Amino acid sequence: MTGTNLHGAVTCELQSASSIGAQILKEGGSAADAIIATTLAVGTVASYHSGIGGGGFAIVRQPDGNYRSLDFRPAAPAALTSAMFVGKPGATAVGGLSVAVPGEIRGFEELHKRYGKLPWKRLFQPSIELARNGFLFTEDLLHIIRSKTVPKDVNSNSSDRDLAQSWILTHPVLREMYAKNGAFLPVGATLTRPKLAHALEIIAEEGADIFYEGQLAKDLVEAVAAEGGVMTLNDLKNYKVQATKPLSVDYKGKFKITSSPAPASGGVFLLALNILSNYPDISGPGTLMDSHRLIESLKFAYAHRTLLGDPSFISDLEAVQNEFVKPATGKDLHSQILAHSTLPSEMYSPNRINANIKPDHGTSNIVVADSDGLVISITTTITLWWGSRIVVPSSDIVLNNSIEDFSVEGQSNHFGYLPTPANYVRGNKRPLSSSSPFIIEDSEGRFRYAGGAAGGSRIISCNVQQARNFMDYGMNPTQALAHHRLHDQIAPDETHLEMGLVDEEIAVNLKRMGHNVKWIPRAESVGCAISYDPDTGVYQAEGEPRLVGSGGQVV
Repeated sequence: MTGTNLHGAVTCELQSASSIGAQILKEGGSAADAIIATTLAVGTVASYHSGIGGGGFAIVRQPDGNYRSLDFRPAAPAALTSAMFVGKPGATAVGGLSVAVPGEIRGFEELHKRYGKLPWKRLFQPSIELARNGFLFTEDLLHIIRSKTVPKDVNSNSSDRDLAQSWILTHPVLREMYAKNGAFLPVGATLTRPKLAHALEIIAEEGADIFYEGQLAKDLVEAVAAEGGVMTLNDLKNYKVQATKPLSVDYKGKFKITSSPAPASGGVFLLALNILSNYPDISGPGTLMDSHRLIESLKFAYAHRTLLGDPSFISDLEAVQNEFVKPATGKDLHSQILAHSTLPSEMYSPNRINANIKPDHGTSNIVVADSDGLVISITTTITLWWGSRIVVPSSDIVLNNSIEDFSVEGQSNHFGYLPTPANYVRGNKRPLSSSSPFIIEDSEGRFRYAGGAAGGSRIISCNVQQARNFMDYGMNPTQALAHHRLHDQIAPDETHLEMGLVDEEIAVNLKRMGHNVKWIPRAESVGCAISYDPDTGVYQAEGEPRLVGSGGQVV
């Protein structure tokens, strides 16, 4: 959607949720107010992606042009150790041990305290009404239920059955929500979540503390313990939002891109752009040369991700990430890329091992900009679809399985990422995330574009491509997001191309250059973005074109 600046713009994976955020802006709310209301709505309707049982990251551009980065990523319970997962395949992904301390409500609290204009209670009202009065069973939801991306659970060796066949129809809460008489509701049917409505009312009335110290907290801990977890009330009570130092990189002297540092992957995202900024000539989007350069830059960037983890546990991590955004680093890695062929594997990362990549969808991105100049991009997640598969009985809160994002020695995680010591499980530690919400300004310091993505390890590559489509090729958000996507995270040694979107001749020539091309379905990553033209005052907000119900709104 395109429009001139009256109040601002909102975008996310759900058009209906974007409309809620837009209404908040119309009422005089700030971008912070709108993004809280929008994200709550996404978590209410798309509880398979995100919700108050998870957490994430926010990158904030203040009206004065300064940036802040907030880390409200779920944290491991204090008593959690890596030894607890020995001999328990799948325990990082399913069950009580997979649940980390949720951070989303504390993140909202911090945003509202600093930037909110409307009452806290007002921001919860739309989602309370949605949960109580109902929302539609959508085509996107049906697609997810029919998909085959179920993590291997603790008691079963099967990880390739439809969600419907494996557990949703036997889950007491989700069966009640999505099915009737043993069959799923049809598209267009109304779903309700009355218990969640009540929980949201309590948080709206009492504030964030009630989630971390009140009855909601007690019920959450009991639900985790019943499934073998070790989370305590003290874990919830002691959870804190971390203010982190944003990372920025210059792009060809024309743009500055800012993103969230570790344990987010903004540094990896920016490193790829830092490398690509050394190509003064652009051969056109999607050409063979353009694709090769992009893939090689992604390989180098993803290889460096193995250095990252929770900065509270790695003493020199700030220095490492600062190297990622130095022009000299981008220039050096660019000089190692061959024009017409790939490099030997060891040239990208000396410690790489083979791993199997698996698709992930358990994340949401939301972007809001307001007329005062406040811009916020949030990536929030419960990690995998329906997280840990634990739903708190009394509140209908779907709990994350963010422990799956930690490394376990000797094996890759659900997303195919290498096990790295920097990201090993420890109590109170926050697992490394692919989240990389970003904001772009021009050489005059004016806001131009903000975006983000969902999709596990593909978040980074999706963000690199949409940002580059805007900066190098002048695409608006609709064009930047609709354009085909490539992905290569170095391990496994595979270059992924979207079926039906990438020219087959390009694929053949990439193979000749040494790329191990594999075709993947569309919508393995889900992006959204807002652009702004400071000369005309025109906003454009766009959701993911590959989804049916995604979209943005300008008001």
